[in-house]
Amino acid sequence: MHYKTKGVVLISVLMIVLLLSSVAVLIGNNYFVSFKRAQYAEFQTVSLNIFRNIESLAQKKIDNELRFNSKIHAKNNSLFLNDFIFELNNGIVTGKITDASNCFNINSIVTKVKNEFKPNEKNIEVFKKLMSLNEVDLNLTDEAIDQIIDWIDGDSNPRAYGLEDYYYSGPLNNPKEYTGSRLFYALAELKGLPAIRKIGWSIFEDNFCVFPDNILNVNINTLEMRHDMLLASMFSNMPYTDAQYILDNIPEEGFRDINDLKRAFPSYELDNGNM
Repeated sequence: MHYKTKGVVLISVLMIVLLLSSVAVLIGNNYFVSFKRAQYAEFQTVSLNIFRNIESLAQKKIDNELRFNSKIHAKNNSLFLNDFIFELNNGIVTGKITDASNCFNINSIVTKVKNEFKPNEKNIEVFKKLMSLNEVDLNLTDEAIDQIIDWIDGDSNPRAYGLEDYYYSGPLNNPKEYTGSRLFYALAELKGLPAIRKIGWSIFEDNFCVFPDNILNVNINTLEMRHDMLLASMFSNMPYTDAQYILDNIPEEGFRDINDLKRAFPSYELDNGNM
């Protein structure tokens, strides 16, 4: 009996140790999770403050530059050449300003008339030429245009090649969603349109962007050689071979306006384009 009692006591002690170990692990795990959450919250706060400070510095730098030179933004502009530095306690963050006006603003396919979005025929022609230069079938281009407009406009009437809520919320589409009835917020939203998926994402990734307005303007001074088709599409009478030549001969100081560009290349007889 004496030995049996010892065995029972030993098992009881082991059970208590096991339970205490489980409780300790549970408490430790909860503490670790709480600690990680606190670290993440602190990291998020610090990151947000750093981002806001860098943004403020960038805006100040841009304002100072525009105060003295509001007309020409060329590749040799100090805004684009010189990085700015933000010093931290544990390191240094460097920032770089780039020109965002070297792309086709997808929201420019429409124009706002009396609080309604209507097709912008001039910019649609630019879109069509850009698609044609990239060897996209015209019917597929028309599908993309109509689907983009239907996604933005506020009505429920589909255009000839367009799609409205009945498609995006129906059994053929996954995930289920509705049209935006607004301008695009991000370029990735285009991936939800069937015609865009058929065309291929690389064309849009390389040539398109999203701005919260309906304006289409391209700064030729900061375009690179890979933007030859984009430049050619901005002019109704420019083949992309001419665009390549122009891009290869843009002066470092850039062009002041479209008239400067025309004077530099008089033999091309350029129209006013969307520059």
